[in-house]
Amino acid sequence: MTKKQKIFNLSVMIIMIGLLVYFTLALRESDKIRVEIISLDGNIHLSKEQYFEFSNLLDKAQYGNLTLQVIKDRIQKHPYVARTDVKYDGAGKVSVKISEKEFESIVLLNDKQFLLTEDLQILPLLSKTKKIDYPFISNPFLEKVEPKKFYINNKDLVTAAKIISTVKLINPELYDALNVVDLQNGGDITLDFSILNYPVIIGRGSEVKRTIYFNNFWTYLKGKEINNIMEYVDMRFSGHVYLGIKETSTEGNKKS
Repeated sequence: MTKKQKIFNLSVMIIMIGLLVYFTLALRESDKIRVEIISLDGNIHLSKEQYFEFSNLLDKAQYGNLTLQVIKDRIQKHPYVARTDVKYDGAGKVSVKISEKEFESIVLLNDKQFLLTEDLQILPLLSKTKKIDYPFISNPFLEKVEPKKFYINNKDLVTAAKIISTVKLINPELYDALNVVDLQNGGDITLDFSILNYPVIIGRGSEVKRTIYFNNFWTYLKGKEINNIMEYVDMRFSGHVYLGIKETSTEGNKKS
């Protein structure tokens, strides 16, 4: 290697080291911004103030100690938040954009309510949560709940989630009316709809297929007088649908 090549290589190395030092210092300086106002967007289920209260961002007197990374870390820890984007707009203003997790249902267990996400993560249902008109999952075969844990291996919750997703996909009207998927602690699964005066017994096994069968059957039942005298629809028997009918007599109502 010639002397000129050595000098050239040394010069390039010095320039690269200089640039590295410059960008490192620049990044550090950009993190030491002056925070006076924090705005938040993307919230649906909780107010901005509730997110700020959880993240200890209500007291503006403490903003002088904040960096963009600290703001992001605090908000990202909220159980409802899936993603947080933070940027400095200048003039002391920081903008926060959050994406909340996708909720699919509410799990009822031991007189407590929990949110269940689309990827089967159970979250605490916080007070003052808004817009939670989701179907309920009751009586799952589940001894206890660990908030923020994923229950992808819990057969009952997986089954209930599949039923809810199926109804949502094939019939939005029925989905809007779906109140409860009752798992009966391992027993026969029943569905409760707000537009029906009777339960739909799905049973166990081929739950998605039976849910689809009921949707097809509902297109026949919809608007007919028979709905007023029915006590249940039983989908447990392959290839057959059994209807519980009230019979009015002088002795009272009887099942047929």
